[in-house]
Amino acid sequence: MRPSRELIGIVTPGRGLGADRMARSDVRDQLLQRLGFDTVPGTLNVRLPGPFDPGPTSRYLAAEEISPAWEAETGQAGYFLVPVIVAGRYRGIALQADEPGYPPDQVELICEVHLRSALDLNDGDSIVLSVPPAE
Repeated sequence: MRPSRELIGIVTPGRGLGADRMARSDVRDQLLQRLGFDTVPGTLNVRLPGPFDPGPTSRYLAAEEISPAWEAETGQAGYFLVPVIVAGRYRGIALQADEPGYPPDQVELICEVHLRSALDLNDGDSIVLSVPPAE
């Protein structure tokens, strides 16, 4: 079995859109179906030292799979979803929006816990994400 890949990033402020979008029932239903676990509404923004490589464990969630109007509402065509273990203990997903101008070195984390609270995180703190190998 290949070892997991580690990504180390820096917590950054977001635009405040993640909590509203992640609280929508259509989004939560799709994520629960695909992930097999529920997530806390909201995202944690993380900047990586270089462009994010989704790798072989990624899945793509197209905007129309969430809602027919999702792309028109958000400007996002979809999301690259990569399972991660956050700080060695929490199941999560690193997602990168398929959106013009989305920073290539940024991911947003959705998780089974509120990461800022659970890990006492502030903007500028480091965070470690482990990407399990492809099965």
